[in-house]
Amino acid sequence: MNAPSLKAGECHVWWARPQDRRIESLIGVLDAVELTRVPTYRRDEDRLRFVTACWLLRTAAGAQLGVAPEEVPVERGCDGCGKPHGRPRILSPDPLHVSVSHSGERVAVALTATGPVGVDVEVVPDAPLRELVRCALSPAESAALETLPEGERHAGFARLWTRKEAVLKATGHGLRIAPNKVEVSEATEHPELIAWPLEIPPAALQLRTLFPGDGYTGTVAIITDHLPITVVERNAAELAPADFPAAAPLAA
Repeated sequence: MNAPSLKAGECHVWWARPQDRRIESLIGVLDAVELTRVPTYRRDEDRLRFVTACWLLRTAAGAQLGVAPEEVPVERGCDGCGKPHGRPRILSPDPLHVSVSHSGERVAVALTATGPVGVDVEVVPDAPLRELVRCALSPAESAALETLPEGERHAGFARLWTRKEAVLKATGHGLRIAPNKVEVSEATEHPELIAWPLEIPPAALQLRTLFPGDGYTGTVAIITDHLPITVVERNAAELAPADFPAAAPLAA
């Protein structure tokens, strides 16, 4: 497999579509812990997204570390309970920070040596926004969202949500911190963390908008003082053309 090496100040975000036709070749790289989780997903689509995400993480990280995907030392201990369902960590002497997200027909894996990273991708919702806004946005964010044309509010909400989730994944807090306590820039502005209840200064996090294709939105957040950060979006077909022959996961 060929994968470009990470350079200083770079973050690579790898994209894939879940591949049901290739499930057997993908599942072969999973470790025992990951394999025990596969049957816990009741819906086929959830199971397929999980397997694809495990494969993509291991294959992209293995290419950086120079080892086979099944040899990548992935640890998934939960920060809260210790069970193996937490965010993935690469146990390697070489610093390699990773984050995984999947939604609909998109799977994303972010890798960087620069600092802790969080990535989030979401399908733009079509459900009523009132309850989502109440739970997820601050009063200022809610007011700003209302100023958007009605046809743009669902996409605007999704942009705000992915910014918040990417930030909380980068810090490792996840949804243990209420999203409405994390304030980000307006949906039409460059993504930034404005305020939150943690001691880490907001300026320590750099956010970048991702481009998963029509009907989706995404954000990556990195904790670092390295400036500037360059985010490179890549396709799973670069890692395994035979398994991902449709080489355009970012297209609609």
